[in-house]
Amino acid sequence: MDSTRATITADRSLIAHAAIMTLLGLLAGFTPIFAKAPTAALTAHTIGIVQGALLFGLAAIWPSLGDGPVVTAARYCGLLGLYANWLGAQLAAFWSAKGMFIVTGHSMPGGAAPWMEGVVAVLLNVSALVIVMCVLILWAALRGAAQENRE
Repeated sequence: MDSTRATITADRSLIAHAAIMTLLGLLAGFTPIFAKAPTAALTAHTIGIVQGALLFGLAAIWPSLGDGPVVTAARYCGLLGLYANWLGAQLAAFWSAKGMFIVTGHSMPGGAAPWMEGVVAVLLNVSALVIVMCVLILWAALRGAAQENRE
């Protein structure tokens, strides 16, 4: 039996972020009883769990993307966008800021001040950085594949 230690190929920093995001999602499952908009609180719960799973998956493949400014930008776009998305949904639940909830907003009670709606709108729009992350990951993966083909 080989006693050498297996090489760790996952990104430990992203594993930590995945655990944090999953924990935030799990804790958000307890917030509907405190929230003005319980349905939005359940949305924040689901967002946290799904985004935590996404981060665990990204942690597994991240080292294969290599290094460089594109990969670094993808990391920061992803982390910023994912945390902003969860926080925006959670604040929308507490404040009942329904402006960005096109599908379920009609069932949410009113009451959020305009500045609260603005904060939620900014956070949920910042989550578009996750799309940028996906494009950058695709770019890095294709660039890596092209380099492998040349070698």
